[in-house]
Amino acid sequence: MNKFEIESCVKWIEDNNFRTVALQVPDEDLDKVQDLIDILTSSIHDRQIEIFLVGDGCSPCCNDLLNAQYCNAQGLIHFGHSCLSSSSDDNQQTIPIFYVFYQQSLPEDASNFLLTNQDDSKPYCLVFYDPCFRDAIEQHSPSSRFIFSKISSPHSTDPLDFSLYGRSANIPVPLDPSNYSIVFISHSKASLHNFALYFYAYDFRSFPSDSSISSKKVLSKRMYAIECARNASSFGLLTSSNSLLNLSTTILTLLDHIKKLFDQHNRQYYTYLMNTLSIAKMNNFERTVDAYVLCSSCTESIWLSPDYKQFNIPLISINDILHAFAKDDDSLSLNYLFDLRQILKTLKPIDENEKNENEENNALILKNPNALLLQQRDGANRGLDSSHAWWGLQITENISEMQINQSISELKEGKSGIAAGYTNEKF
Repeated sequence: MNKFEIESCVKWIEDNNFRTVALQVPDEDLDKVQDLIDILTSSIHDRQIEIFLVGDGCSPCCNDLLNAQYCNAQGLIHFGHSCLSSSSDDNQQTIPIFYVFYQQSLPEDASNFLLTNQDDSKPYCLVFYDPCFRDAIEQHSPSSRFIFSKISSPHSTDPLDFSLYGRSANIPVPLDPSNYSIVFISHSKASLHNFALYFYAYDFRSFPSDSSISSKKVLSKRMYAIECARNASSFGLLTSSNSLLNLSTTILTLLDHIKKLFDQHNRQYYTYLMNTLSIAKMNNFERTVDAYVLCSSCTESIWLSPDYKQFNIPLISINDILHAFAKDDDSLSLNYLFDLRQILKTLKPIDENEKNENEENNALILKNPNALLLQQRDGANRGLDSSHAWWGLQITENISEMQINQSISELKEGKSGIAAGYTNEKF
């Protein structure tokens, strides 16, 4: 039971004088929940406390604030890995959160690298890690070359205070591939994917060594997503209840910015509240949506990685949209990120006076609580010339009457059988 850090949990509850607390425990530890609750209740003195178990309404690494609110919890204790998609520094959560990260020792190859590293190709090495390695990292003494990040995202105007995905570091010189190599010690594949993509232009190394990921591969996936965004005429904005509760101000501001961007470029958009992504749900709107935009916490960006190819409709990120509709049409910036807080900081204001001549209101129109009026996509909205006509697979402007009346070839039965032995094969 040591990994639950019960003494720290009891101190946090007593210091805040909580009487109702929610516990979020990963699935692999559900068999220990009863013992955990018994120890907590017996350790809190002179007080009656109500404890609820939550966590089945979202990804295990996200804070289940929705169910915590349902049980009127005054605080949430989150056990296990966290994506750090929100933190107390954001001042956006509805209730306080206490994290217990299940501290672990460093992978052997990572520990050896930090102790015996001879790779000095860059002046500095910036070390990031998942939260479960925080205590183990703190045992390593900082050096003139190694810079260890911390699990926090402080608000700072100092350009040398770097923050990303809930980690922060004070760096001696500006971040640049010529000055820094990057090390990431991974427990979560989603975190590794996010950091590998952000630092694709750097000398990037991950541990354990068998968890390495190709930065070029994930970057190629994003290039394809940007092209999908440019070619789409109708978008579905995906968000979830827990993401809205964890980062309400950030997500709502980003959604407002994207909608203005779509209005400016005469694109349709629909907003969906979908806590769990699935092909079955998303394909319900296959005829309405050309591409989905993921507007949720950074852990869900794993759905955007090259490992996930099962979605029939392209799934893209907010950053893909911003790159697709950038006015200067420059190449991809040096860093690519899914951190919604960082994206919000980089947004440029939209000049609402710059509109397309054929601008329409492309938002959903709520007619009554049980019916939605959806704008129909037509040739004009897709940029097609209605004067063009089609004959077979060929588009042409002039089709003769003889071609129009031409009979269509009769369909005939073709060869049959399996590829290794057609019944009508001729040699």
